[in-house]
Amino acid sequence: MAQLDVRFFKPFIEGTINTLKIQCGIEAKPDKPFIKGQKEQPEFAIAGVIGITSNAFNGTITLCYPEKVFLGVMSKMLGEEYKEITKDLQDGVAELLNIIFGQAKITLSNQGFTIQKAIPTVVRGHQLTTSVLSSGPVMVLPFQTEMGEFHVEICSESAM
Repeated sequence: MAQLDVRFFKPFIEGTINTLKIQCGIEAKPDKPFIKGQKEQPEFAIAGVIGITSNAFNGTITLCYPEKVFLGVMSKMLGEEYKEITKDLQDGVAELLNIIFGQAKITLSNQGFTIQKAIPTVVRGHQLTTSVLSSGPVMVLPFQTEMGEFHVEICSESAM
């Protein structure tokens, strides 16, 4: 099983906090990260997923929102109130994930990680949870906002 380096997921915590503050005017407070399976799996209604590759590992970054939280975030980001997730609105989760990844990549590059990403995929439904077909660990990074909780999942698998 690949070990997930703390230096790798801290930039995603910082990137998430900064992105929501700058893009949406929302304060996201990180809760204690945990390895998936150590706690009950949080459910969500929409997620953005990016595949990542580097010289040391491959994996995914997933940004997961319950419906109410996502609608609140999009309302703040776009300056309109939204009552439901539409096809047009769902692209917002991928855009936020791209911005978070971009911020984290700067820090990771400075730490010597060479990292590339794929185009984000959006997953949408009711009471979703993630299931990973990887032998690597999945780190769950929960955040609290005025709208409620959301989380980021980082899955990695050794590229060796």
